[in-house]
Amino acid sequence: MLKRLGELDYALWRSVARLYAEDPLTHAYLLHDLVYELERTDAWFEVRGGEVAGYVLVWRGSEKAGVHVWGELENPAELVPRSESIIMVHSAGLLGPLLAALGSSSRVEWYLDMVAGEGTFKPVGAERAVRLDAHNDRHVEAFLELARARGLSLTAEGARELLAKRRYYGVFEAGELVSVACAYLRLPEVWIVGDVYTLPERRGRGYAKAATSAVTRDALASGARALLHVRESNEPAIRVYTALGYRAVARKPWVFFSP
Repeated sequence: MLKRLGELDYALWRSVARLYAEDPLTHAYLLHDLVYELERTDAWFEVRGGEVAGYVLVWRGSEKAGVHVWGELENPAELVPRSESIIMVHSAGLLGPLLAALGSSSRVEWYLDMVAGEGTFKPVGAERAVRLDAHNDRHVEAFLELARARGLSLTAEGARELLAKRRYYGVFEAGELVSVACAYLRLPEVWIVGDVYTLPERRGRGYAKAATSAVTRDALASGARALLHVRESNEPAIRVYTALGYRAVARKPWVFFSP
C-alpha cells in the first residue's frame, strides 16, 4: 500500500520512528525533514504489514530538490520529481529502474558515507576555527564575501538565516574568512557535516581540517556521531576526512537529474 505524507497517522509515524531507531545514519534525513522541514517536504511510503518497506522523500528547500529513495518500491521513478534534483539512492537495486525512467537527463556519481565517532576522531587544529554567529555583522559580511568568491548568490538576510539555522565554523586568515564547514542536520544520534569549502588559493594549509574538526568535535560532544558524504573520486577530501578519523561505512549512487 502506497501512502503519501498527508496520510501520515500515528501508526505510520511509529514505523518511521522505528526505522530511524534501527539505523539513524540511513534515515536521519527522513526523521529530520518530517520534524523540522515539514513545509518543504513531501514523501511517499510503501507500507506492508503495517511497517514502512520503502519511501521516497523529497525536500524542496533549494533550487534543486533533494530526494532520498530507500527500500522496496515497485515504481520509484513515478514518485521522484521531474524538476532539477539530486537523488540519493540508498538501495542500489533501485538505481536501474530510476535511470531507465529518467533517461539521458541524468548522470550518476558514487559517494561515500563517512562516519566519525569518539573512538576514531582525531581533531586537527579545531582551536583555529571560529563559530560563525548570525548576529555578528563581521561574520555575516565575511560569509557573504566567501559565498561570492564561490560564485553563490546569497543576500545578507539569507546569510544570517543559514548561520542561525546551521552550525558553521570558519577559519580566518588576516581577517579574511578562508574556509568553512557546517553541520546542516543535527539530531541526538547523528549530525551531518557538509559545505566544507576552502578558497582555492588557501588550500593545503590545514584550514579544512580545522573547520571540520570543530564541527565534528561539537557533534561528538553532544553524544551524536558525525556523518558526511564525499564524492568517491574526491581523493584530497577523502584524505582530509580520513586523517580526522572518519571511516567509510557505505557507498551509494547519487543521481543528478537536469531535465
